[in-house]
Amino acid sequence: MASSTGILCDVCEVEHITKNAEHWCPECKQGLCSQCLRYHNALKSSRNHGVISVGSYIQLPPSIFKIKQYCPDHDRKLTNYCPQHESLCCPLCIPANHKDCHGILALEEMINSSKTSTLLNSMEQSLKYIKTNMDKIIKNKKQNLATIKSQRQEFYDVIKQMREKINKHLDKLEEQILKDLSTEETKVKLQIDKILTKFKENTEKVEELQRNISTIKQYASDLQIFLGSKTIETEVQKQEKAMQSIFDDRSVDEVFLKCHIENSISDILSSVSTFGTISIELGHTRVVMKTEKDKQAQIVSYRPERVKPIHDIGLILKWNVNTEIHVDDNTSIICGCTFSLTGDIILTDYCNNRLLTLKEDGSFYNEIYLSLIHPTNVTFIDNRTVAVSFQSSCGVEIIDIKDKTTVRIIETTSYCSGISYRNGFLLFAEHANGIYRVQLPNGVKSLLISRNAVEYWDCLTLSDDKIYHAIHNEDKICCYAMSGEKIWEYNDKTKLKNPIGVTIDNYSNIYVASHGNSSIIVISADGKNARCLLETADGINSPYGICIDKENKLCNCKFI
Repeated sequence: MASSTGILCDVCEVEHITKNAEHWCPECKQGLCSQCLRYHNALKSSRNHGVISVGSYIQLPPSIFKIKQYCPDHDRKLTNYCPQHESLCCPLCIPANHKDCHGILALEEMINSSKTSTLLNSMEQSLKYIKTNMDKIIKNKKQNLATIKSQRQEFYDVIKQMREKINKHLDKLEEQILKDLSTEETKVKLQIDKILTKFKENTEKVEELQRNISTIKQYASDLQIFLGSKTIETEVQKQEKAMQSIFDDRSVDEVFLKCHIENSISDILSSVSTFGTISIELGHTRVVMKTEKDKQAQIVSYRPERVKPIHDIGLILKWNVNTEIHVDDNTSIICGCTFSLTGDIILTDYCNNRLLTLKEDGSFYNEIYLSLIHPTNVTFIDNRTVAVSFQSSCGVEIIDIKDKTTVRIIETTSYCSGISYRNGFLLFAEHANGIYRVQLPNGVKSLLISRNAVEYWDCLTLSDDKIYHAIHNEDKICCYAMSGEKIWEYNDKTKLKNPIGVTIDNYSNIYVASHGNSSIIVISADGKNARCLLETADGINSPYGICIDKENKLCNCKFI
C-alpha cells in the first residue's frame, strides 16, 4: 500500500516489503518505518543522525531537498567547511583543493551552533523590512494617485473658469489643453500602475521567502538550517538589491501634474496661440526606506565565534621604516596607517599633506600628494582606492592610489579624524558633531552617533557588526553596535591614556596606541580586560596610529 505522502520505508522496500515511512533521515536520505527506526537508532553509525518525521520533511522547501551531504567528486561525507572558499569539503578535498587554506573548520562545529546563529533571524528581519517598505510605497503611490486626481480636478476647474471669460475663439485651444491634461494623467497612471504591479510580484516572492524561513526554523535539521540558509540568503540579498535599485532610479518619487496658464491670457484673441501647458514634475518621496543594515551593517554568513585570550598574544618586531624625509623644510609626521588586502601599507604624512606607500616588506614605493591639508587617518575602500580624513580641511578625500588622482571629495561641516570602511559604509569622526556614516558609492550621509566633544584625534575601526571608537581626551575606548547603541566602554586610566589609534584582530581583540603613556595595549573582545603589549622600554614613544592587516600583522606609527 502506497503512503499518502508518497514516501515508503526504504529499508523494508529492499526486502520487497511495501510499508509507509513515518520518519525521514536526512543523512541517509531514507524513509523509515517505526520498526526500522529502532534499528537505525541502535546502530552506532547512525544513532546521532537528525531523524525527523515525514510530515516535517515534506513541509521543507524544495531547495532543502537538493542539499547534498556527500562530496560529488570523492563520494565521501562532507565533514569540513572552508571559510576562505565558503564551501563544504570532504577529507579528500582538503589536500586536493584546500591545502593552502587557513582556518578550515569541522562541519560538526558549524552545525552544532547553527540553531543559535542569528542569520535566519537577521534574514527574516530583512524580509520584514522589505515587506514594510513595499507596503509603504504601495500606500504612498495610491495616495499619489488620489493627489493626481485632485490636482487634475483643480486644474480642470481653473481652465474652465478661464475659458468662460473668453469667447468661442478658444474652443479649439481648450480642447487641445484638456486633451494634453488627460494624456499626461494617463501616462502617470500607467507608470504608477506598472510600479504597483512590480511590487505585487516582489511582495509574493518576499512572502514565499518568509514562509520558507518559518518552515526551516520549525522543521529543518541543524545541517539543513545551515546549508539552506545560504541559499535563502542569496534570494534575500537579491530582494534587498532590487529594493535599493528602485530607490536609486527614483521610481518611488512622487509624481505631480503641473499646469501653467499664460500671463497674457487676456490678450488671447490677438496674441495667444496656446491655452497653457501640462507637464509632469517629480518630487522627493516621503517614504523613508528602512533596512536591516540600518541596524546592522550587513547580513553576514555565519561563522562560529573564535576566541584568543589576550594573555596569549605576543608581538615580534619585523622591521622599522625610516620616514625622515624633509619636504620644504617640513619634517614628516606619520599619524595614520592602513593595510591593503595584498599587504601594501599606506601612511599619512601630516605636515607634508601626502600619502606614503610602502611595499609588504616595508620598503618605500611612492608618494601621493593630497588636495586637502593635514591628513590624519586613512582607510582602504578597495585595493585601488583609499579614503583620507583631515585635521585642517572640511572634507574626506577619496584617492586612486594607482593613478595618484582624487576620485571625489566628500564635504563635511567640520574637521575629521578617525575614519574606517567596511561592507559599503564609510564612517568618520567629525569634530564637534559626532560619527557620520556615508553609504558608498552613492554618498548618502547620515549622523550615526552624536557627540559634541569629538575632537581632532578621535579614531575609529570597524568589524562586521561593531564600531570601536578611541576617544583621545577622555582616555577611553567605546564599542558600539552598527545602529549606534553603546555596547561597552573601557576607561582604565592606569593602562589607557590619550589613545590615538585603534584596530582589531580576527578574534575581536582590540589594540590601542596609548599616546599619553607611550604604550600599546590590547583589550579583550568583551571590553572587560586589558594588558600592555609594548611600552617605552620596548622602543615605543608617543604612538600616533595602529593597524592590523588580514594576516594579523601589526603596524604602529609614531613621530619620527
